[in-house]
Amino acid sequence: MTFGSVVRRVLCYVAVVLVLGLCWWLVTGAVRNLHQSRNLWQYAESIVQLACGVLCPAVVVTRFRWRTLARPLRIAWAATLAATGGISALVWGPPQPHIAALFAAVGLLVAWVLLVALGPALAAAPAGA
Repeated sequence: MTFGSVVRRVLCYVAVVLVLGLCWWLVTGAVRNLHQSRNLWQYAESIVQLACGVLCPAVVVTRFRWRTLARPLRIAWAATLAATGGISALVWGPPQPHIAALFAAVGLLVAWVLLVALGPALAAAPAGA
């Protein structure tokens, strides 16, 4: 086992832990926000946040199983993570479009870093193997 493969494996494990921690944080936050929502947009943001939290374990699972679903789930997860950050700055407190754009960009950056650390979904074994 080379040093590079060890580093990639460790990064993958760290990314799995971070994504599952993010899952917990998103789901508990969404449940809490649903009870505090006062208008339709706050409910919508909470639902998007909950969807992102539900997609987190799916992103981890598709790293190892059901690889054909990995790409659409990763795209949906990155989009909901960016949307959660962006919408939250618009609906909770006074609307701040510049901060919302920044939060959405940071959400995409975080998703990209975690997906790179997770690595590609494992390729299926060759048919003859």
